[in-house]
Amino acid sequence: MVTALGNDLGVGGNLANAYQLRGKDSASATAMATIIPNEQLKDLEYQFFLFKKSYSEGGIQYNPDYPGRSFMDAIWDAIKDSGTVNVRSAGNNDWSNPYFRPAYPFFNPAAEKQWVCVGGVQPPTAANPEYTKQFGYNEAGLAKWWTVSTPSNSVRTTNSGGDTNYSNSNGTSPATPVATAVMGVLLSRYPNMDAKQVRDLMFTTANNKMSDGVRFLGTGQTSPSGASIAWTAPDGVPDERWGWGIPDLDKGMYGPGQFLGPMTYNMDKAPLDVWSNDISQIAIKEREREDREWLAAYKKQGLAFAGDFSPNVLSPDGKLGENAFMLQGILTDPYVQAITNGRPELYDKISYEDATKWRKEWMDARAAYIQNNIDNNLYAASLTKQGSGMLIMSGHATYDGGTTVEGGKLSIAGSHASSVAVKGGTLGGSGFVGGNIHVDSGVLEPGLSAAEAASALSVSLTDVAQGNVLKVGGDVTISRPGRLAITISGDHDYTSVRATGVLVLDGELTIDVRAPITPGTVLTIMSGASIKGNFHSMPERRVLNVGHHMFRVSYRDAKMTLTALRTLPGARSGNS
Repeated sequence: MVTALGNDLGVGGNLANAYQLRGKDSASATAMATIIPNEQLKDLEYQFFLFKKSYSEGGIQYNPDYPGRSFMDAIWDAIKDSGTVNVRSAGNNDWSNPYFRPAYPFFNPAAEKQWVCVGGVQPPTAANPEYTKQFGYNEAGLAKWWTVSTPSNSVRTTNSGGDTNYSNSNGTSPATPVATAVMGVLLSRYPNMDAKQVRDLMFTTANNKMSDGVRFLGTGQTSPSGASIAWTAPDGVPDERWGWGIPDLDKGMYGPGQFLGPMTYNMDKAPLDVWSNDISQIAIKEREREDREWLAAYKKQGLAFAGDFSPNVLSPDGKLGENAFMLQGILTDPYVQAITNGRPELYDKISYEDATKWRKEWMDARAAYIQNNIDNNLYAASLTKQGSGMLIMSGHATYDGGTTVEGGKLSIAGSHASSVAVKGGTLGGSGFVGGNIHVDSGVLEPGLSAAEAASALSVSLTDVAQGNVLKVGGDVTISRPGRLAITISGDHDYTSVRATGVLVLDGELTIDVRAPITPGTVLTIMSGASIKGNFHSMPERRVLNVGHHMFRVSYRDAKMTLTALRTLPGARSGNS
């Protein structure tokens, strides 16, 4: 076949030297006659170009009502305001990257938080007790940040033979509903989360370890070509083969494993939740590093940073390169035959002018997305607690983007590396807050009661110990609209705050006395490196009457203390 430009495409529409790539793990090369390659960025970019050409004016699927919009753009337009997450299979052609459709957010990064790409794994067998990455299926590649790998062999699915027919299916297509089902289970576990938050929870609790819990997935395993298929990314970061790994519903029951940016948790449905997983920020910090490097390179190198164009992009002078290939489905399509006047061989080729224009489009969009993340501090792992419910965090939280309580109650029962700002809700717990605590307009209520510990066990089957002391590694500030709430149940049974930093006091103090206190007993309600100010209307040596229980207030020696004086007739338990 000779093209309109005089190029001989050879028998069947392929040049003798056409672009052919060996599948990543295959023992033999794969011809490109019927398969669009996905091995390199230029291959995925070519698919992006082909979508643009097909849906632009004059394209095979041009729609004048939606000019220039492909069905992928239409999918994104339909879900972007609803919060729906789109789950797509990676494909089954042994490439280092998925198809363009699951990789769509690479070219439209605004869609990433609502996208999941699914690769395939062989579940454990009697002969091999480990999950094995399926070498014949496309891998995470450029889509690693939104990819998981799920069982893809002998997946029980419905059959087109009838409503009651089932069969075993193989491939990333039957693997995709496995990931969707995982999200469905997690949505039922977390009624206060939306689909995007559950997506992130699925990612950050995915399993990347072998059965010994130490070695990475795939350790010691090889493909037919002899190449290692082992996980190569650092722990906590998605891998270029496996993505985030294999969804782990057991771990997913105990809260996020990481925050992938600022998270707002609005507990307006379920009244109680318990997160006992350790919550880190490893991935978002690595993502920030990668994105900043990409942005810097683009600013320096421009369009050249994306590398060579696909061989199906014409040269600047309009010539066809010797490695160009022909898409057989287009070659034989009668509609393409008609719109090209019987010369379909150039329909799947992209002009250099269009390729340059469209490359700039996606690279500018990516650059703007990264810059927006930088400008708005979206690479910071943080938590904002809203809604009326109570969240108990009993794991070790190492993210440093800060936590804000705006509604309901947050109880720290484990360790919490960042600072906590209370702005309308309540902060409690008997764990450790490594940063500062600033009570702006809410309540600091140290301690975790026996009732709260019991309720936590009923939700997550995780033992959470009750306790009275909230420890703080930084300063504690109770602003004028804020309040400290203390419970006293005995001479040695009362809630308190122990801080390493400065205590800055200006707000209210309320006391709930639940039992008589022996006269002369000194209760250390707060301690720190020093104290500035005092609680409202409670200067040094002020005597308080709390339900006929008399206490003297003191702020000496960097401690806020209450000394029991006596119990008057008619004493009761109550608040002051």
